[in-house]
Amino acid sequence: MQAFDAELSLPLASMSHALQRLLARAVKRLVVDFPHWFTAVNHRLHWAYLLSFVVLGGWAWWRHYRRPAAGGLKPLVKFLFPANVYLHPSALLDYQLLLANRVLGPASWLGSLLFGSASVAAVAHATQLGVAERAGVSFTPGHWTFVSALGFALTMTVARDFVTFLTHLAHHRVPLLWEFHKVHHSAEVLTPLTVFRKHPLYNVCEHGMNIALIGPLQGLIALGFVGHAPPVTLFGANIVFALFHLAGANLRHSHVWWSFGPLVSHVFSSPAQHQIHHSKAPAHADKNFGEVFALWDWLCGTLYVPGREPEALQFGLAGEGAREHRSLWRLYIQPFINCAALLRPARVVAPTPMAARTPVIRK
Repeated sequence: MQAFDAELSLPLASMSHALQRLLARAVKRLVVDFPHWFTAVNHRLHWAYLLSFVVLGGWAWWRHYRRPAAGGLKPLVKFLFPANVYLHPSALLDYQLLLANRVLGPASWLGSLLFGSASVAAVAHATQLGVAERAGVSFTPGHWTFVSALGFALTMTVARDFVTFLTHLAHHRVPLLWEFHKVHHSAEVLTPLTVFRKHPLYNVCEHGMNIALIGPLQGLIALGFVGHAPPVTLFGANIVFALFHLAGANLRHSHVWWSFGPLVSHVFSSPAQHQIHHSKAPAHADKNFGEVFALWDWLCGTLYVPGREPEALQFGLAGEGAREHRSLWRLYIQPFINCAALLRPARVVAPTPMAARTPVIRK
């Protein structure tokens, strides 16, 4: 009996230790990492990017929404942070999903499970070594300069945005993937935190696409230079990332309309264009998949260019799926339920044999 108790205590102790580690990591992410988001220049919740949300949102309020008699800061604050948006049940789900994903890190451990040690940098390095060995061509690699580093940064930005476009497009075109992306589109109001309203498997899929497509490209470009490309930064952040977020990226998921106009909107995606993407209106369905560049949508015929004046928009899912994502648990589980239903073979009802049919007697 003592031996049995000893054997039982080992897995229980191991499970207890694992739970303690999970709890410690969750507390660290909540207490340490979460406040760090507001000071990390590579995080979209950095205070400067939130300040740009307020400044550009104030400009949009002055241009489109302000009543002539309105004065002072109170109308502006009520416009930028309306209670019916930020306290809406959908917004509260955004906050819950953000905390659950960041504290528990399901996308991180799913990515580790599926990709192991593979990463963009690892694949780039492997590509660089493989091409160099197979090509057998000797050449003298050049040294990085500011111009070449800037060109590399811009090239990788365009490539990453194209991969983001492809991932996004696939999640709208492939029914099984759409079930996971519906979590994002189930948002009935938009706030800057709605950008984090994503099922962990969506993030894992996007990470896998970056490994498969960006890694080899990065390795091929790096073949021509010595060492790693020096980062081109603005205030310590990647320059393109910083400019994108300073130019109103947090307005993309909001009720604040800001259009770039017909000319620029064919190249760069405005906040208004992404709001159109979330619209329920049939005319807006499957439009504006691009994140930074609208060029991909223009080339693929999925571009919708809004006017400068605000359009009346309703966000969320239409039809039967509109009520499927009303709790945190459903946000995680409902995609698997829907995928199982899609994969279930359709039941074919065999026709009734002629002899077994009840004869129809006409009078």
